[in-house]
Amino acid sequence: MMENDISNAMIYRNLGNTGLRVSALGLGTKVTFGKQISDEMAEKIVTLAYNKGVNFFETSEAYGNGAAERTLGKILKNKNWRRSSYVISTRLSRSGDAVTEQGISRKRLVEGLRGSLDRLQLEYVDIIIVTRQPDTHIPIEDVVRTCTHLIELGWAFYWGTCKWTPAEIMQAQSVARQFNLIPAAVEQTGFHIFQRERLQQMQEMCVKLSLSDLAVSQPSCNLWVSWHLAIERMLQLNDLKGLQCHPKGHQALLEHILSPKGRMHQTQVRQLCKLASRLHCTCAQLAIAWCLKTPTLSCVLLGAATVDQLQENLEAIQVQTRINFTVQSEIERILSTDSSDGFL
Repeated sequence: MMENDISNAMIYRNLGNTGLRVSALGLGTKVTFGKQISDEMAEKIVTLAYNKGVNFFETSEAYGNGAAERTLGKILKNKNWRRSSYVISTRLSRSGDAVTEQGISRKRLVEGLRGSLDRLQLEYVDIIIVTRQPDTHIPIEDVVRTCTHLIELGWAFYWGTCKWTPAEIMQAQSVARQFNLIPAAVEQTGFHIFQRERLQQMQEMCVKLSLSDLAVSQPSCNLWVSWHLAIERMLQLNDLKGLQCHPKGHQALLEHILSPKGRMHQTQVRQLCKLASRLHCTCAQLAIAWCLKTPTLSCVLLGAATVDQLQENLEAIQVQTRINFTVQSEIERILSTDSSDGFL
């Protein structure tokens, strides 16, 4: 297959005011890479994504204790694609159990990124994402200076934030202007059809600061919908064994789905699936396409466990053209009983 086959008509968007163009759908590695799927399947998924025009790949030192980065690094080395043809984002938060291997101190960020580069087998990443919480005692100026230093070393081109408050982001941008440092280019935030509040709160600020949003759901919106449907089927069949075999790392999600709020979400998923059927798409495609309609989003990150699942989700690019005002209003009506505070 030719490089970057555009049969899915991938859309590309600006990453803030950086001038960097990224695919509207990106591939995240948290849920599956290095843990739930083989490296062979991971390579097939990455290859399909790249061939369908995806140029944004997201990972983190914390995903599988570095396993996701190692898997992605091996794939990129095997494929030998031009490094200039794709974008790698890695999130720094913790690399081990020692107190010096957690947080976002200068030492932690420098050593963390160096470790990520080793695992990815890359000379640089394109974007460093810094998780602010719970290190609220670390001066924001020090974080901005450290990220500027890493960029000046040639280890990255841009940096961004994750889970920072609007006030913290405003302060970081102010510090960057005051001391002629490099400002953040992106905020990575949890966002899906059941978790909308934070991004909606951030939109006005992002526009003012020319800051881009990366939408990433933990788990991503397509997997969220799939798990709701799968667990509902298990409940209907009284499949207690199936529930007990649910992936260990997703017990919190299972508990949420079985809670009163989760039951409400299951009802909403059924209604959304009926709407999706009328639009001739799957419920997961509808959920992803709905995310794509958010104006400040540069990229919606997908998770996938199989090639077929990724192919289905990539087709949300076409589905988003069917989401007009009437459809959006119907989706909001379905979700109107939800407080939108999300599970994560």
